[in-house]
Amino acid sequence: MKHLSLLFVLLWLTNPLAAQPDTTQEKTPQESPLVKQLKKIATDGAIKSRREFSEERMANRQRIMLEYARNLNQQAKLLLKKAIDTNHLNQFLKDTKKSLEIVKDGIWINPGSNQTQRNLTVSAAVLTELSARLARQKQLLDNYAAKLTAIKLKIDSLSNDPSVYALPSDSAGLIKYVKRMYVTAKEMAPVDSALEKATANLEELQLRTDLMAYELRSVQGDIDIYSSRLSAHTFDQEFPYIWTKPVKSRPLAEILAFSIAKESMMLRFYVENHLLSLLLLFILIICSWYFLRSLKYQLHQESLLSQDYNEQLVVRYPLLSAILIVLSIFQFVFPSPPFIFNTVLWVVSAICLWLIFHQHISPYWQRFWTVIVLLFIAASAENFILQASRPERYLMLALAACGSIYAAFILTTVHRIELREKKIKYAIMFLFILLVASILFNICGRFNISKTLLISGYIGVVTAIVFLWVIRLINQGLTLAFKAYKQPSAQLFYVNFERVGENTPWPLYLIFVLGWIMLVARNFYSFKRFSVPVIDFLTSDRTIGSYSFSIMGLLVFILILFCSFVLSRLVSYFATEPDSFHQSGEKRKKPLGSWLLIVRIFIITIGLFFAFAAAGIPLDKFAIVLGALGVGVGLGLQGLVNNLISGLIISFERPVNVGDIIEINGKIATMKSIGFRSSIVTSSDGPNVIIPNGELLSNQLVNYSMSKNIKKCSLMVGVAYDSNLENIRNQLKQILQDDERILHFPAPDAFFKEFGDNAIEMEVIYWVRNIKEYFPLRSDLISRITTAFKAEGIVIPFAQQEIFVKNLPGDHKEK
Repeated sequence: MKHLSLLFVLLWLTNPLAAQPDTTQEKTPQESPLVKQLKKIATDGAIKSRREFSEERMANRQRIMLEYARNLNQQAKLLLKKAIDTNHLNQFLKDTKKSLEIVKDGIWINPGSNQTQRNLTVSAAVLTELSARLARQKQLLDNYAAKLTAIKLKIDSLSNDPSVYALPSDSAGLIKYVKRMYVTAKEMAPVDSALEKATANLEELQLRTDLMAYELRSVQGDIDIYSSRLSAHTFDQEFPYIWTKPVKSRPLAEILAFSIAKESMMLRFYVENHLLSLLLLFILIICSWYFLRSLKYQLHQESLLSQDYNEQLVVRYPLLSAILIVLSIFQFVFPSPPFIFNTVLWVVSAICLWLIFHQHISPYWQRFWTVIVLLFIAASAENFILQASRPERYLMLALAACGSIYAAFILTTVHRIELREKKIKYAIMFLFILLVASILFNICGRFNISKTLLISGYIGVVTAIVFLWVIRLINQGLTLAFKAYKQPSAQLFYVNFERVGENTPWPLYLIFVLGWIMLVARNFYSFKRFSVPVIDFLTSDRTIGSYSFSIMGLLVFILILFCSFVLSRLVSYFATEPDSFHQSGEKRKKPLGSWLLIVRIFIITIGLFFAFAAAGIPLDKFAIVLGALGVGVGLGLQGLVNNLISGLIISFERPVNVGDIIEINGKIATMKSIGFRSSIVTSSDGPNVIIPNGELLSNQLVNYSMSKNIKKCSLMVGVAYDSNLENIRNQLKQILQDDERILHFPAPDAFFKEFGDNAIEMEVIYWVRNIKEYFPLRSDLISRITTAFKAEGIVIPFAQQEIFVKNLPGDHKEK
């Protein structure tokens, strides 16, 4: 730019009259030396300007490139700081390798003469968990390696930028550029070497991880092949007869060592993966305990609790009953639990049941349950042994013999008439049959089927007895809740227990019989072959138009909806409203009131959301349907929508609350509950009245509770005309002031109202403290006023007429 300015100045100095018109004749132009010099200056200036502009642009590009390099360097530093803990990953690989060696024990290492299904099942479960954990670590490793590789490629690509090799023409700019490049290279050199080292380490870890994953898959494939062969030859002879000398033998101590290692590892893995479900289990136990404890307290308050807890066993020990019921039901929620995990749940349930009916049943059957539980614990401990041995076969034979002999003795004794639950005898018969079969198969060398029958027999009898008593306890709890809580909003379910009586509903038996069959069948290894097609049928995707669904998703959808509705009913149960006309006069805790409706709506809304999410149903698919329903609601369901919206308005605005005393249709009533569409009030006459929510808002409603339940009352009194009016007025005021049910402020008073036909009419005005005392107080005042007036000789006249009969003139003539 400065060259152009200089050129313009020279032109102006050499040709100041250039703007004046040329009047001379045109001549052939000839360039003077000065013009040539000026043109040369202009040409050189243009070339120099273009060169400087190009260098300036290149310098700007270099500055941007160097700034980008520094940013990449900073990102690389941060990424290296967040590096994967390679020590932890190396230790994880070592632990996985060690776990794999434990898994191989009894299968490839010291395999014995034949495999056992228990060892293969536990090993397969451990391998599945190890593979899943290794896959998660590998995913983290691959993601981090991809990030390192991407940022390293960005840094390496900087060397291919042409601006790096463009050097300034002047020496000063060149020196500055070299300094900047030197500083940048010095900053990036350590990071670049760290990236190289980290990438090399990650590549080595990825290789080791891939090799470990391949080894796990290979071992798991071999185990699946072994399991399929054993399942296909379940009834084949696997070991010699029990009296024959074994071909191979291994010390029982070594078998116990690797069995304990595998079982404990499986239990640890399963618990770590289901901590949320265990937390939910704990919460359900606490809620059930609170429910049963509240029920016991309510029964005690209503004098319905028996001393011997006959048919009330569920509230004898609320915590033990809660643990027993929740564990028995919730165990079906855990997916594919290992045997050791189920054993813990069953043993805890059996001990809780033993404590619940201790000294409630006869000592004979108490001893029976003790023996059966001890035998079950022994059989479960024996089932933890994962490799066959001659001592284990003798132990299995002893457990089966003891159980079968004891079961036969129980079935032949006359004590069967003392059974509180008669169906237990079928479980004992089931135990006897399976144990006898186990003895025969064990003697003949069918080890796997013998062990399956042994543990299935004990699991069957223990779980059957537990389930039968759980059904009994659930039925007792529901029946007692129906007796203790009569309010409509406090009833948990719409079940008429008065018709059911003490008989347990058959659907409960059906549900628990199906669950019992599944628990027993799960011990048979052929069950997996039949269950896998069923699971595939339930979980396979099906398509209707553009919508995909599965039967399992629909079942989950229905289950979550059902649970949300039941939970909303439970909230109503725990927030039972107080009885306003309770005779004891005890002060009850403040209920949730109208907020209960909002809580229930919130629970159902959340349930709908989770139901749609769990089933994988997209909400946008229902936009058209919801729009059509909106039109239908606007046209045909105006009254229903009005009541629903009115219910929400009542809940938020709270013009009336649960427990408030109101006046409706000229009668005193108490608000009992506020529902979605209608509310329930209890009239002073006794019956419950159902009122749509829309009518509560559209009609005039008198709410005494908003004014602290006080009410202005009046009473008309007539006195004779010759009475001392001031004395009567003072007596009336004194009677009103002496009654504690009448407020002193505003003060009660008596006024002369008018001259009546038969008396001077007076109006007594007073304020009652509680509207519930209105009628008793009015009755007492009439009685007291009458008594006081009689004592003072004050006459209360009553309506009377005098009739005068006159003789007509014609009457005497007729006589």
